[in-house]
Amino acid sequence: MKAASIPGRLKSFLFFDTYGVLATGSFLICAFSGIFLAIPYDVKEPYISISNFMILNPAASFIRNMHYWSAQAFLVFTVLHLWQHINSATLKPNRPVWFRLTAAIAVTLFVMLSGFILKGDADSVNALLIIQSLIAGIPFAGNLLSYTILGRSGSYQLIYVHHIATATVFLVIVIMEHSRSLWVPKPTFLKCIALLALVSYFFQAPLHDQVMPGVKGPWYFAGLQELLHWLPWPQLSWLIFLGILTIIFLIPAFVGKAKVFALHGLLATFVAYMLLSVAGLFLRGDNWAFTWPWKNPQHLVIYSPMHNLWATKVSGDFNKDLPTIFGRKESCMGCHGTMAGLSPSHDPKTIGCASCHLGNPFTSDKFQAHRGLIRIPGNLADAKFTCGNLSCHRDITDRVNNTLMASLSGIVSVDRYVFDEQSSTSVLSDIRKIGHSPADRHLRDLCAGCHLGNPKNEPGPIKELSKGGGCNACHITYDKQSTEALKTYLSETVKNKTSPAFHPAITIKVTDDHCFGCHSRSGRISTNYEGWHETMLSKNDMKGKMRLRLLEDGRVFTKMSDDIHHQKGLECIDCHNSQELMGDGKLHQHEEEQVTTRCEDCHFAGKPKISPIELADQETQKIWNLRKFMVDNPNFIKSIVTQKPIMNVIAEKDDSIFMIGKNTGKRFPLRPPAKACTAGKAHNDLSCSACHTGWAPRCIGCHNSFDAAAKGFDQLTNKTSKGSWIESVGIFMADEPTLGIRNTKLPNGKIQRQVIPVVPGMILTIDKTGYKKEGNPTIFHRLYAPVEPHTTQKAGRSCISCHNSPLALGYGYGQLVYKITAGKGRWEFAPRFAANPNDGLPEDAWIGFLGVRIGAVSTRRNIKPFDLMEQRRILTAGVCLTCHAGSSKVMNRALIDFDKTKHSRSSKCVFPEW
Repeated sequence: MKAASIPGRLKSFLFFDTYGVLATGSFLICAFSGIFLAIPYDVKEPYISISNFMILNPAASFIRNMHYWSAQAFLVFTVLHLWQHINSATLKPNRPVWFRLTAAIAVTLFVMLSGFILKGDADSVNALLIIQSLIAGIPFAGNLLSYTILGRSGSYQLIYVHHIATATVFLVIVIMEHSRSLWVPKPTFLKCIALLALVSYFFQAPLHDQVMPGVKGPWYFAGLQELLHWLPWPQLSWLIFLGILTIIFLIPAFVGKAKVFALHGLLATFVAYMLLSVAGLFLRGDNWAFTWPWKNPQHLVIYSPMHNLWATKVSGDFNKDLPTIFGRKESCMGCHGTMAGLSPSHDPKTIGCASCHLGNPFTSDKFQAHRGLIRIPGNLADAKFTCGNLSCHRDITDRVNNTLMASLSGIVSVDRYVFDEQSSTSVLSDIRKIGHSPADRHLRDLCAGCHLGNPKNEPGPIKELSKGGGCNACHITYDKQSTEALKTYLSETVKNKTSPAFHPAITIKVTDDHCFGCHSRSGRISTNYEGWHETMLSKNDMKGKMRLRLLEDGRVFTKMSDDIHHQKGLECIDCHNSQELMGDGKLHQHEEEQVTTRCEDCHFAGKPKISPIELADQETQKIWNLRKFMVDNPNFIKSIVTQKPIMNVIAEKDDSIFMIGKNTGKRFPLRPPAKACTAGKAHNDLSCSACHTGWAPRCIGCHNSFDAAAKGFDQLTNKTSKGSWIESVGIFMADEPTLGIRNTKLPNGKIQRQVIPVVPGMILTIDKTGYKKEGNPTIFHRLYAPVEPHTTQKAGRSCISCHNSPLALGYGYGQLVYKITAGKGRWEFAPRFAANPNDGLPEDAWIGFLGVRIGAVSTRRNIKPFDLMEQRRILTAGVCLTCHAGSSKVMNRALIDFDKTKHSRSSKCVFPEW
């Protein structure tokens, strides 16, 4: 806007003097306000003293705002005044005076930066370290200069002296020498005060709360931080700065094109620096990664009108000595300091309230204190700023975002694969980034609710229907007192509502109930572990029937045998460690890559590898100390896969091995595997779960279709939608699992062959005719999926249940009979279920009887059914079992060397002719 276009009175108010006069007026206001701030400021504990008077003395806080904003105005108007001078055609100053004015530019920047450093918060400490490093890096005199200007490390005394005296006095001398007076016209001074007071009332001077993850310098320093990051040698910044000062000093001597060139060069440098500053402030995230401003909030300027500026009484007891939290005072403790229910490490007196709930901890005004408050912290969207703040669990929140519980990579990839939208299931995917294709819409309608990023929006305990919740999903626990306190809180009217007296515990005592909400679906691990199998029954079908359980979502389960570990009292986290659950920092495609726990970690023959607690990683030691197990100088058993110590599997000096229940502290003695598990070579490639799984859930006849008229619910956005995928299932069954082959490439390049349990994963049809205009509207798949059913039994499955079972071999339910006719043996199979018209195989089968399938057979590319030679070998051993018991001497010899036993068979033994 041009001055000529502004109405008279407004023009006279806005354009009330030159930039130089405005800079001087701002300097005077800054100096006077600094005198008042010096009274409550403590150079030994700057951060504490500033936070304390901001809470207890609103007037002092207002003066601090005046001091801050007048300093910013002084810097801006000084730069504008400088440009006005050097751009003047008549500039011919006195050389010594011009030299001192040029030097004053560096002194002005020092005054600004030293004032920023004197806050003593996280941003200030970071800025001080950068400046110390830059000055100390100057050849020959660097350390001496650093000590002379900044003083000894950890002390603010010399910086304070230079800020309020040395540098300030120098600026006063230069201003008086330059303008012949330190005073400015009264109208200008009063207008400056009025405008700065208005800004100071609405915008609070920044003070880093010491828990936000981003640490940055002031806006005029952000460009230097960016420059230092990109420069190969940081000390080059000194040469650039000295070069700019030299050009400014020499500009009066330039004429013609030389001066134009110098001015354009300075302007281009200034614009480039401001662009760097904008990038550093708003577009730079952690580890110098690019990020959008709204995804990387920083406490640069806080809009915070000072409603309590004239207050004489505030709620809460602020007259008492507030505890020091993270090196500062926190106003939240005036009202919430008596909150009970939290563990010592999360007690408000230890970490305050703002470290989790954010808000403004530097005001005694309730409205302002609650600005930006996060009611339920811990959701993945804000975990970086709450649980993962600078003083708490930063590394863990970074890891959690890469876990399969957050990304659902395998679920997304398999779903897209069966919808023919992806050529392989071995692709890294992320549920948080899916779109609206048929497969992604299917995920949104039926699957996406269980990802860890799904927010917990209401307070309350984790229940069967709980999904997502970030850190809360595992670590929030309500006891009787906190439950009653929440009930009272929810029953109060808004006007009379007070915060609950008891806070739910935040604990590492993760119970099986925390896992149940998500893991009672899909593979149904939680229900399996407890011995519950899903049925097709409804609530109304339960009358008069025993051993049934109704879940909160309306599904009915029947009682089966529970896992032997569940019978003994072990919980999920007793086997699964923090690296599995919270991630190891790597991205994984499927759960078998992230889960490193193996049965052999606890059930091993011979002596295990051990690690004393002193050699354990920091996280293991921390968890051990938090759990407070009563074991002196423990030796941890090492994981077979990771070679890291398992913190609750202990080897004592007497060679006794035991597991400690992480929540209960109960000791569980560990047994070596049975001789049958390790004898001979016949079962070397048999996984523990292939033999010791009691049962696994099976479903067939699944059908998916899209109903464009149905009312849907997008589980990713938690909003209703038009149209929905409808899923139906033919039948639920539970039986011993089918067996398949997994070939895994080891780090040494070799291929490990292993027999594992598999179940029907995708025997289904997909009807896409209702989903807009899609090519190939009907899809059929017959895919089996690997599974760890978590229904472990002590006794292994019988020999006959593998070698004579059509279910184990992949043929499906039916009668498998060995017949001998005219001295010739032959296996015959009659399937229970009819053939599916899509491929002619029985509805529940993986392969045909003594058949081979090619192409897509599994939800993993490295898993396949037994080939023809393997089927024949298994069934040949099955022939023996038609006469000999699995525990007989003959079969025990066959276990050691089957080929040798086969060749020494009796003439009565008739083997099949293929």
